[in-house]
Amino acid sequence: MSDQAQKLREMARAARQRARVLAVTSGKGGVGKTSTSINLGIALAERGCRVVVLDADLGTANVEVLLGLSSFYNLEHVIRGEKALHEVLVRGPGGIELIPGSSGLAQVADMTQAQRQRLIDGLQELQSGVDYIIIDTMAGIGRNAVQFAVAADEVLLISTPEPTSIVDAYAMLKTLHQAREDVALRLIVNMAMNDAQVRAVTMKLANVARHYLGRNLSLLGYLPRDPHVPQSVMQSAPFVLAYPQSHAAKCMRQIAERLHAQPLAPARRDAGFLKRFAQTFGLASNG
Repeated sequence: MSDQAQKLREMARAARQRARVLAVTSGKGGVGKTSTSINLGIALAERGCRVVVLDADLGTANVEVLLGLSSFYNLEHVIRGEKALHEVLVRGPGGIELIPGSSGLAQVADMTQAQRQRLIDGLQELQSGVDYIIIDTMAGIGRNAVQFAVAADEVLLISTPEPTSIVDAYAMLKTLHQAREDVALRLIVNMAMNDAQVRAVTMKLANVARHYLGRNLSLLGYLPRDPHVPQSVMQSAPFVLAYPQSHAAKCMRQIAERLHAQPLAPARRDAGFLKRFAQTFGLASNG
């Protein structure tokens, strides 16, 4: 690592008391949620931040699959008390670190109280040493996705221009709002053909959010329908690294820049991800 990158990382960490926790979610699968989580993490790491991507899909974990990685230990070993969270961290491409998900657990709610406490304790330890934790949630409006999302400092909601994706994105938006009215939400439009599609998706979701939920939904950014993205998936390589000059990579870096430049609202930072997550189960957290 260069001295300049190290200094940027130290400055970024000094400016925060705890990691900024982002949940990337969607109303349905196949909209690029996991790809967004990985490439956003790399784009933030390029800015000198220490970033951990947590694969919170406990049913069909696939972050490692997209990266062509394979680890022996994962989140399930932490929950079972066999490993500490820092012991299952995997070094990923572009300077990010990964917490591999598990395909052996269906629901956080199915865990015992001791197992959930181990998860929270591990996240608490992790949160004090990194700048960003990006949670790649399960697709859809299942309980796991909602629990992780409403606890996060911010939720990045992914939608494509397809009508079914917009409807499902609104369903997730409504579910999150009902679970926690003050949940911080921002929209990323993926696979957009042009600016008109971005505006149309944003307007539709913003209008229904304002009309039916009485809340604002702002656009964080968009990602184009770029042939380099599926090519990178086939290569098990993040497009930000495999095709750094592609339109998709440039747009992702703009999203990272926008996100990093906008400080977290004091109310969200004071409450903290761990406290919100622990409240779901009535568990202890000092985070």
